[in-house]
Amino acid sequence: MQNPDKKRYDEGVAKLLPSPISEIKVQKKNTYRFSLFVENQFLVGVSDSTLTRFGLKKGTLLTTSLLHEVLQKEDVWAIKEYCIRLLGRRDHARNELRDKARKKGFPSHSIEEVLDELTKKKYINNAFFASKFAHDKFEFNKWGPNKIRAELFRRGISERNIDVALKEISTDKRSLAIKELIKKNKRKFERVDTSKRKKKIFDFLLRKGFQPSEILSQIENIRK
Repeated sequence: MQNPDKKRYDEGVAKLLPSPISEIKVQKKNTYRFSLFVENQFLVGVSDSTLTRFGLKKGTLLTTSLLHEVLQKEDVWAIKEYCIRLLGRRDHARNELRDKARKKGFPSHSIEEVLDELTKKKYINNAFFASKFAHDKFEFNKWGPNKIRAELFRRGISERNIDVALKEISTDKRSLAIKELIKKNKRKFERVDTSKRKKKIFDFLLRKGFQPSEILSQIENIRK
């Protein structure tokens, strides 16, 4: 992937434009990328898709405006490769990809162009992401609905998608999760003075993201 923090073309050679491309070479380390030369001097490296999109070949007249268009397309290419690499590791919400791409220094307008394309092609699906995130955080981390909601909202997921995702976590499942958490941390709670134990359990489960009413209900059921 191109590093957007590095200079992407030789500014000195760019001053020679307009000028025809004198040579095109396949790059040794990246065979899907090509080096363009003007007056036998390296100007810029481009992807194979950019090369074919603009019909660049030896003798093509390269102007400053065409170079600008090529660089814009290279931004899109690099952002797309970066985002797909991230999505290959795990699902991401759209906002997550936007933030990561911005931190890499990619231009905002090119980021949005790529995100629109990936969303249209279903590589990005916030509804699916919300559902999977809620399921995993509840099943494996025993997060309650409030904590899941806050985290999904922070990641830019809409209230509608969050509501749909949380509906999949039934009241019975939440009650069982609370009982399991209390049982798992029983020894820790038993070390607390009896008069403070109920508050200790309540505060712990509240931080986990469960509703106060269902916490109190389960604490009372266990005490009985």
